[in-house]
Amino acid sequence: MNRLPVLVVMSLAHFLVMVDATIVNVALPSIRSGLGFTATGLPWVVNSYSFAFGGCLLLGGLVAGRLGPKRVFVGGMAVFGTGSVVCGLAPATEVLVAGRMLQGVGGALVCPAALAAITVTFDSPGERARALAGWSAAGAGALAVGPLVGGALTATWSWPAVFLVPVPLCAGAAVAAWRWLPDRLPDRRTGRRERGFGPAFPYRRVLTANLVLALGSAAMVAACYTCTLWLQTVLGYGPMATGLAFLPLSLGILLGAALAPRLMRRVAATAVAVAGLAVATLGMVLLACLPMAVTPAQLLPALTVLAVGFGLQSVPVCALATTVPGDRALAAAVYQTAGQLGGGLGLVGLGWLAGRVSDVDSVGLAWRSWALAGGAVALAAGVAAVLVSRAHSAHGASVVSQTRE
Repeated sequence: MNRLPVLVVMSLAHFLVMVDATIVNVALPSIRSGLGFTATGLPWVVNSYSFAFGGCLLLGGLVAGRLGPKRVFVGGMAVFGTGSVVCGLAPATEVLVAGRMLQGVGGALVCPAALAAITVTFDSPGERARALAGWSAAGAGALAVGPLVGGALTATWSWPAVFLVPVPLCAGAAVAAWRWLPDRLPDRRTGRRERGFGPAFPYRRVLTANLVLALGSAAMVAACYTCTLWLQTVLGYGPMATGLAFLPLSLGILLGAALAPRLMRRVAATAVAVAGLAVATLGMVLLACLPMAVTPAQLLPALTVLAVGFGLQSVPVCALATTVPGDRALAAAVYQTAGQLGGGLGLVGLGWLAGRVSDVDSVGLAWRSWALAGGAVALAAGVAAVLVSRAHSAHGASVVSQTRE
C-alpha cells in the first residue's frame, strides 16, 4: 500500500469535515437574510451539523470496524457531498437544516474511518506519530482558514458557494480513497488486544475530562457565533473583514496548542488544563468589557487571550480523556462526541438568548450577557479540571509517560 497518498487523502477529508464547522459562521448573516431565518432558528444551521456529527460518531466507528474503512470512508464522503449540494441549493430554511444534518452524518462516517486507516497504515510508533501530527495539523488548519475562506466565498458568490465549492474536493477524496485504500486494512496487531473498557479503566478521570471538553466547547463555539453576528450586524463588517477579524483567534489556538506539550513535560496535565481555562475565562471577560463600537485594536487582545487559553487546555484535556487502558479508539470517539455535543448545546442556550433580543441597541446587552455566561462556563470547566486532578493522581504517571512517547 502506498502510504503517503493515504495520509494526504485522509488528512484532506479531515480538513473538509472540520472546515465545514467554521466556514459557515461568517456566512450566517447572509443565510439569515437570504432564507429568512429567525433569531431562534439561525443557530440550527450550526446545531444541526454539530448534533448529527456528534451523535453518529460512535456509530461511524463501529461501522468502520465491521465493514472496513474503505467502504465507510467512500460512503461517508458521498453522504457529506450530497448534504453539501442540498445546502447549496436549499430554497427554504427546513431544507438547509436537513442538508446540514446530512453533512453531519457523512462527517461522522468519514472521521473514524480515516483515523483508522492512518493508525493501521503507519504501524511504527515514530511514523504513526508523524502521521497523526499531519492529521491534527489538517484540523487546526481548517480552523484557521475556515473564516477566511467563508468570508471570501460569501463576498464573491454569496452564501451558497460556501456549501457548493467543497463538493468537487469530496468527490476527489472518495475516488482517491477507492484507488489507494484496500478493501480490508492489514491487521498489524501483534497480540491480543483488549476491547472495550475493563475494570482498570479510569472512569472518573475520563468522564470529568469529557465534561471539561463539553463545557469548553460550549463556551468557545457560542463565543465565535455571537462574535460573528456582532461584527456584521452591529459594526457593519463584511464577510471578508469578519474572516480576517477571526484570524487572531485561529492563530491563538494554534499557539496555545503548540505550547501545551512543552508545559506538560514540566507540570501535570491537569495543571496545564486549569491554567488554559483560566486564561480563556479572562478572555471572555475582556470581550464582555469591550465597547459596542469596538475597533480591531481593541478586539485583538481579547480574542488572542481567549484563543490561547482554549488552545492551551485542548491538548492536556485530550490526553486525560483518551490515554486509557483498553480500546483507545472508542475513548477517542467518546471524546469527539463530547466536543461536538457540547458546542451544539452551547448554541442552544445562545439561541434562547438571541430570541429575547429585538433591536440593535439590546444586542450589546445580549453580547455582554453571553460573554459573561461563556466565561462562567469556562470557569466551571476549570473547576471540573481541578476535580480531574484527584482522580488523575492515581493514574497521572501513566498518562504523562504515555503522552510523551
